[in-house]
Amino acid sequence: MLALAATAAAQPDPLVGDWRGTLKPALGTMATTATPIVFTISRKGDAYGGFTSGLNESSEVALDRVTLTADRVAIQVSADSKLGPVVLAADLALAGNALKGPATLSVGSQRFDVLIELQRRPRATIPQRQIEQRADYFAGRWKVDYVGGEFPPLSAGGRSGTITFTKSGGNFVTGRLDADAGGRAYTESHAIGFDPDTKALVDVERRGDGVEMIHIGNWRSPLAIVFQTPPVQAGGKMYQLRRTIAITSDEAFEVTEEFSVDGGAFRRLGNGHYTRTQ
Repeated sequence: MLALAATAAAQPDPLVGDWRGTLKPALGTMATTATPIVFTISRKGDAYGGFTSGLNESSEVALDRVTLTADRVAIQVSADSKLGPVVLAADLALAGNALKGPATLSVGSQRFDVLIELQRRPRATIPQRQIEQRADYFAGRWKVDYVGGEFPPLSAGGRSGTITFTKSGGNFVTGRLDADAGGRAYTESHAIGFDPDTKALVDVERRGDGVEMIHIGNWRSPLAIVFQTPPVQAGGKMYQLRRTIAITSDEAFEVTEEFSVDGGAFRRLGNGHYTRTQ
């Protein structure tokens, strides 16, 4: 009996340790680029705790909650940002030294479905995303897939195509989207300017149907850019667009758009996925 007790006491905890892996857009989305993330989980008495590296660009963040029920692990962690609270909530399956499952990443009022895949292994270094806020981030060719409603004058509906941004001097880039929108040719051009001191970003968007919108945003957090667009009047109503760009990596970003009519509550308009091709 003493030997059995000693053997049981020597068994490693199934959850304690350093879990390293990736966070990426959920299955079914077009963006597939993964972001490195690390969870360090410890145990004190009957409770688990720990911290993560990857949610906050400048420091480690304590885990709010870690629970183990059979082979399911629930994790929640939150951090503050200039855009509001950033919250990651996950429900993961534990299988030996692997943790995997769906999660939700919230940035302010925006929610994104993601997938977490982790392996328990020694922690040598802490991977950190090195995405610098700069206009040149957008330079290059991107594959675009947008799923959303047709809602003039704010949106022409679902579309897919490519957009190429080129440097136009200093902190400016310009781009043109050529896409198919339900069998119709669709174009839009963008002129983006970025102030590295204030982290303010302005995007002047001109569409082939003559609509022009000015999106004013901030990029204080490397995690996302939040835009507010001045109201646009059409058909006797006042429309306003709100856009959030979630920076997934150097190779991909996601766009979430919401709209308001005559000052009413914002509603979901659509989601776009941008993947760098060169």
